Amino acid sequence: MKSQRKQAEAPEARRHEAPQAQRHFDTVLIHGAESRREEGGATLPPLYYSTAFEHESAEMMEEVFSGKQPGNIYSRLQNPTVEALERRITEACLARGTLATASGMSAITLSLLGLLKSGDEIVVGRYLFGLTYPLLARTFGDLGITAHFFDPRHPAEAERLITPTTRALFLEAIANPAMVVPDLAAYGELCNGRGIPLVVDATLLTPYLFDAERLATDVALFSSSKYLAGPASIVGGLIVDTGRFAWHRADRFDFSDFRSAGPDAYLALLRKRLMAETGACLSPMNAFLQLLGLETLSLRMERHFSNAGKVAGFLRDHPRVEGVSFPGLPGDEFHELAKAQFNGNYGSVMALHLKDKDACFRFLNRLGLIKRATNLGDTKTIAIHPASTIYGTFWPDQQALMGVTDRMVRLSVGLEDPDDLLADLDQALRP
Repeated sequence: MKSQRKQAEAPEARRHEAPQAQRHFDTVLIHGAESRREEGGATLPPLYYSTAFEHESAEMMEEVFSGKQPGNIYSRLQNPTVEALERRITEACLARGTLATASGMSAITLSLLGLLKSGDEIVVGRYLFGLTYPLLARTFGDLGITAHFFDPRHPAEAERLITPTTRALFLEAIANPAMVVPDLAAYGELCNGRGIPLVVDATLLTPYLFDAERLATDVALFSSSKYLAGPASIVGGLIVDTGRFAWHRADRFDFSDFRSAGPDAYLALLRKRLMAETGACLSPMNAFLQLLGLETLSLRMERHFSNAGKVAGFLRDHPRVEGVSFPGLPGDEFHELAKAQFNGNYGSVMALHLKDKDACFRFLNRLGLIKRATNLGDTKTIAIHPASTIYGTFWPDQQALMGVTDRMVRLSVGLEDPDDLLADLDQALRP
């Protein structure tokens, strides 16, 4: 089902300037919300592979460094090609602004460090990607930040965990690899009532399915390594300030050095302090490849969805498959919620459950067309046994906390002909 996205126009409170004309989502991905003429009439944004940028005078340089005038300082802070990607994502998501980072994990890290300091707390949905859990439980713990984990299927559990020192609530829009879908509208209402931002890892949605109003999200995070460039050619991350949260009016956050940025205070802190001090910047080449990928994102996502539906249905009916976790399947625990939240689309990642670990390994070893790899959102279909790889160093109770079992294989469905995918799956599942 085609995504029914709003035209590229947002309220004045959500944008710095209104676009010259309303444009639909697919058009914005290709052209942007406003017409811009590139240098020399180029039809693609140029790749600026430059670290340093010259200024006309010492006075102008001072103005740019102080933030009184726009301009490029150093590619660790900003770069024209990276800025073009950030602007395109902001326009497509009808957001306040975007910060592009070196990876999805750096996007999670910076976005939360911008909200948390020693002594603060964060409430976290416990179905998480394998590196997110130790980041929050161990690394943030070492910094004096306490993460409280709860079952995101039950908003009441999160509400009981919120205290005066809670600074954010963090969820995955579709949990990887457990395929749990939280009621984001309910969490948005909860966070709004408590004056804290809802931060959502929306990687499995991509900007194609992301709608801040429908999903009640204040900060959206994407591992842009997935889907955006297409054939798994880059690593990157995106932090999207949707414009829903009034940072400059929130007393519980220390934006004292960036109050002059007004509603942009959060992004200003991320870029001018955390990005500058950690160096977690996106390379211009990776930004350029993502810009190219955005032009075909809508077309590719529709094929991903179509293929995933066919694969999930085939696996559900296969006698050697004991279960399939995929919100696109009627009867799945999260089907109706996902249908409402994501406008009838469900992503392209699923988990199939076999008899035991041996059966999973036998299945993986017999795959021919489908790749055994740790990525997802690739043009190629990819399979992995999470318990022995991504979660291989976790204790059994930690794996169980995130819905990972020895019987699970994660499958990220690509763009191949579906008949070839089904044939490969069938031969791999045979006795």
